Amino acid sequence: MSRPLPRVSEPARHIIVADQDPAVVTFIVETLRDEGHAVFHAYDALSAVKLARSVEPCDLVLTNTKITGVDGVDLIAQLRRDRPRLPIIYLANIGRSTPEMEAHLPPDVPILTVPCTAEELRRAVARLLE
Repeated sequence: MSRPLPRVSEPARHIIVADQDPAVVTFIVETLRDEGHAVFHAYDALSAVKLARSVEPCDLVLTNTKITGVDGVDLIAQLRRDRPRLPIIYLANIGRSTPEMEAHLPPDVPILTVPCTAEELRRAVARLLE
């Protein structure tokens, strides 16, 4: 069975997905590429920071609750040192993210609970890219 042709967004947005779970990364990457976005992925925090520094423009980062020993809140702080206004979505894993962790998020970082549907993901991304 063939996959649907990707939608072409004008212009394509450059999005980084930082998560250590290959199934989550695959789902997010495929969903966003189907929307016409250029999507890059990192399985660890260091790679995510390097990507955010090298991808131009970097329009959005989605980061997980914990990625290779660094929690998502710390990774967000690292990313924001270089790009203070970088749009970021926090992927809150059911059972791993806690209200205490989420209380430390910057107020402009929305929380998307995973697992989620493709439509929930598309809506969350569209809100930040508008």
